[in-house]
Order: sequence, then C-alpha cells, then structure tokens
Amino acid sequence: MLLTMQPFMSIFMADNSPLTENPYPMKKIYLLLGIVLLYTISPQLTQAQCTACSSGFVVDSIVQQVHLSGVLPFNSTVPFNKFDPATGILNCVSTRTTVTTTIEMDLVNRDSTARVIYTMDYNRSTSLSGPGIAVSATTSRSYGPFDLGQAGVDPDTSVHIGPDVLFSNRVLTRTTTSTTAYNGTGTVNFTYFNNGSFLMTTGNDNYKLEVAAVSDVTIRVVYYFCPLMILSSGMRDLNVSRKNKMVDIRWTTDNENMANRYVVEWSRNGRTFIPITEIPAQGRGTKTYSYTHDLNGNAKGKLYYRVKQLDQQNFASYTSIQYVSFSDEGPMDPEVYPNPVVNNINVSFGSPQTGQIVADLVSMSGQTLLSRTYKGSGMTSFQLALNRQYPSGTYWLRVRNGETGEQVVKRVFLAR
Repeated sequence: MLLTMQPFMSIFMADNSPLTENPYPMKKIYLLLGIVLLYTISPQLTQAQCTACSSGFVVDSIVQQVHLSGVLPFNSTVPFNKFDPATGILNCVSTRTTVTTTIEMDLVNRDSTARVIYTMDYNRSTSLSGPGIAVSATTSRSYGPFDLGQAGVDPDTSVHIGPDVLFSNRVLTRTTTSTTAYNGTGTVNFTYFNNGSFLMTTGNDNYKLEVAAVSDVTIRVVYYFCPLMILSSGMRDLNVSRKNKMVDIRWTTDNENMANRYVVEWSRNGRTFIPITEIPAQGRGTKTYSYTHDLNGNAKGKLYYRVKQLDQQNFASYTSIQYVSFSDEGPMDPEVYPNPVVNNINVSFGSPQTGQIVADLVSMSGQTLLSRTYKGSGMTSFQLALNRQYPSGTYWLRVRNGETGEQVVKRVFLAR
C-alpha cells in the first residue's frame, strides 16, 4: 500500500499553501481526488495477482531443497538461505518433508537358565521444526513372539528382524505466514528429528537388542512472495513458451487505452530486467499481443519475462513474471568422496552441469565457513580444497547451480 501511495503523497505535500491561496483551486481538488482514488483502488489491483500463498505464479516462489541420507543423528540442523527482501515481499514459507526410514534389529536371549519368548512394540518418530513450523509423524510396529533358545545351550538364541520400512515416502507439510525470521541475509536453521524407541511386552530383562535405522530424507522449503512492483489489472494471461531456440511471449489487455505502450522485458535472474522491445497499443477494447524473442544462440538456463505497461504519464504497471527453461541438464545428484574428508572434498555429478556452480562448506550452526565458485560447460566433477584446518566433526556441503537454481546439501565428516 505504501509503495503505491507514497509517490502521490509526496506530490500532494509539496504544496503547503492553503487551498484559499491557491490560484488554481480546482487543480488541487482534482489532485486530492486522484490521491484518494489511487489509495483506494491501486492496492486492490496489486493484490489481485498476488494473494494466495500457495497458488501464485510459478516465478513468485523461491525453492530450496536438502537431501539427507544414511544413518542420521537424532537431531540434524539443516540450514537454508534466507529470503532477500530486495526480491519482494515474503508472504509465507511452505515446507515439504519426504521421509523413508528402514530398520533392522538383532535380538539375542542371554538367559542361561531357560528358553524365553519375547514380544515387543517399536515406535518411530520424525519431525521438522523451524520458525513458525512444527510438523511430525509417528508409526508403531509389534514384533514377535520370538521363542529364543537357552543361552549357552541352544543354537537358536538370536533372531534377525527386518529390514522393515517404517516410513515409506511419508510426506509432512506445513506453511507459516510468520516470515520475520526468514527475511535478511545468511541462513535460517531447521531441526530435523528422527528417532525410535521400543518396549518389551513379554520376556525378561536378560536380552540384548541392536537396532540400525537408515533414512532417506528430502526437505523442501518454498518462499512465496509478491514482487516489488505494481501489478496491472488491464493485462492478463501472460504466457511464455519455447519456440526452437527463441521465446514466444503473449498477453491480453482489457479496457485498452490508445495512449498505452507495452515494453517486453527479460532477465536471467528474475530481478534485473532488460527491455527488449516497445509495442504501441492496438486499439480500444480487448486485444491480444505477441512477440518472439530471438536469443541469437544464447538460449540456456532459466529466462524470466514480464511486460511493462506505460500510460500517457509514463506511469508503469506490470504483468506477473513468467519463465521458460532451456536447461536440458539432468539433476546434479552430487556424490561426495572421500567421506570422512581429510584435506580435499571431491564432488562428482550424476549428470554434466553447465554454468556457475557454487560450493559452500557450512557448520552445523549454519555459518558459511568456505565458499568457492566453479564455471564450466558439461562439468562432471570438481574438487574443494580446504584452505585451513577445520576441527574434526560434522559439516554441511551445499552445492548450488546458479543457472538452474538447483541446490543440494550433503553431510560431510572431517577427520583431522
């Protein structure tokens, strides 16, 4: 609302003279009416294309994803980049966590006086928590009865249980509109929890139980935001599509004004836009426009488009932003080795990557300790040299393709 109203308020307040002293009183009355109308209508037009958090235009969201796998600690700190307020106004944050956990157990009867029949209940919990986010799931299993032989006498004193899948692509979702903690620079931390407990329901205390759990977890965080621009109510149905190595841009206008002009703009990052061409209004009523952007062989990665409408006073309003992708690369699917790491971290990709690859070494508290950028075409691997003696322990390696926007986080162990 302030973004829409402020320029007109500054015009109004620049004239401090009383109305009776104004030689052109009607102009001031018209200006005041114009301010009131803009104040009343413009925010509604701006909101019209930027309201629901989860159903906005595709480009009005920023997606980050982290993948955890293996034998995980009970609690894992997972960092995500904060939302840059220069990009727009953050409306809400949505998380989607997909969990698969498999357990195997070995139960041994250690009673040397008799055979024992054991049964037990096993409970598994998983959760994700962060600012304004708390979501969890539980599952239970009953195992047994297991008739285990007398220790030191019978050969059948143990039983292997599993593998048993407790969570099979279990999905946990949550959305929050409390966005303060997500704005700014640096990272915001989430805590992922995955643990189990058991209770013997028959048998005795003279047993040994070993439990091993392996998990595969994907945590996806989406920032839904409104761009810092006034959205036009007179333009709609912006559509951009690939046309060989070019981009076809189409949109529709309502209540056309002959004084309007339309500037097609494009961007490689969705924030800094460059004008391509200017098209005059076609006539009154509802009109459909189209333009083909010839990229001159430079079609790669994601390309963002919008249309700016200029009226007779050069007041600008915009369509939503849409994008097309010329990335034919597969997912990064990075493999980190050796792990544990001693001096250098080697990363190999599941499919060749093109563009700017950024690798960050991040502490468990979310602090970026080391950052390196690699550029290339068809890159299949790179090596991150550790330039100092970091303490032994657990760290995160964050790998991001600046061209496709894909980001993967891997856990690494430093052994010094």
